[in-house]
Amino acid sequence: MKPEVRQHPGRARSWVVGLGLAAVLGAGLALRGGSEPPSEPKQPSSSSTPVKAAAAPSPQATRPLRIVRLTASPLDVAIGSRSVLDCQVEGGRTGALRYSWVAAKGRMEPGSGSTASWVAPKTPGIYQVGVLVEDGESQVKQTVMLHVHVPTPEDLLALMRGGDWAEAQERAKATQQEVEARLGSLREVVAKRETREDRLRAFFALEDLATELLGEGRYEEALQSYEELLGSLLETDPKRKRYLAGKASALFALGREEEALRAYAEAGDYNHPMSHYYAGLLLEARGQLPEALEAYRQASESNRWFADPLLRYAQLLLRLGRPTEEVMELLVTASPRFGRDVMLERLATDAQFALLNQALTASGRAVELEDQRPIEESLPEPPKPPEPGQGAVIVRQD
Repeated sequence: MKPEVRQHPGRARSWVVGLGLAAVLGAGLALRGGSEPPSEPKQPSSSSTPVKAAAAPSPQATRPLRIVRLTASPLDVAIGSRSVLDCQVEGGRTGALRYSWVAAKGRMEPGSGSTASWVAPKTPGIYQVGVLVEDGESQVKQTVMLHVHVPTPEDLLALMRGGDWAEAQERAKATQQEVEARLGSLREVVAKRETREDRLRAFFALEDLATELLGEGRYEEALQSYEELLGSLLETDPKRKRYLAGKASALFALGREEEALRAYAEAGDYNHPMSHYYAGLLLEARGQLPEALEAYRQASESNRWFADPLLRYAQLLLRLGRPTEEVMELLVTASPRFGRDVMLERLATDAQFALLNQALTASGRAVELEDQRPIEESLPEPPKPPEPGQGAVIVRQD
């Protein structure tokens, strides 16, 4: 999310994934492509010597172009990490295939035509990546959904052990100039406050600056910007809660847990989905389990395409004595949001979900998780947790 400097209020920040691949693929827009040019058709000979009829094309060459399989490995990646994509096709005009890779978010990196790499964006969630294959006469397209999670300590250790650490640093250096230019433009607007119009533009630019700094991981600077925003408003101003939500996220990232929880509580219903999630992590670590459940529930409802809040919610239900069959039903019901393969990979590869993974395996219900289908808005919400202080065991509400 790369905001422009605004001159008017009212632009809300969204944590929900924007889906535009269907239109992009339909238009054949290529962000990264690999191809071989089609060969020129041979002209008929002008000689009078009789020419034998050309042999009929083989069945292999006349089969319609079709995508056999589109895979991503892994399906579940940490923010900023990479997934390798591979497209297998059959039929079409041999030697004339063109592959165009597109992504709604994140960054595509070129490969060898039928393969490419996708670098995950900085916001957790589920994202579509697609490919358009053309042979000069026909085209086919397909998308795959990938899950992006908050990096765990294991993710960071794997990055440092692997060969990607130096490469990641080089990529960061390459983009730093662009980032600094964008932040510099916002700071210029913030600094100019001579007239009333200047001050109004400065206020909205400061909003953008705070959000941009938070997204870039510059938490101290983001916190300062949110503090300045809060200092410019009356205690009764409804905008305060929105800035408190951003402040809570910055404080969480800085490890200032008490302050983060206070800001989160003050923000109330204005919290970002990730603010709810971070609060759930802190509350669970402190043993405030009913409150953590409520925070995870709110995070899951606010950002329906990020699986971790739902998975933590389900695992905490098990810890609190909720019947296993009810928790498994919750996972099966929610699986269309994320897809069977994504959920199974997430549970099997992240140690934090070991308890939930074991319960799902023992229940035998993993086969009921549904394959990914188009994202739906009408899926049932998870069951409500108990009110804080009214007991840890949750009872079914009919």
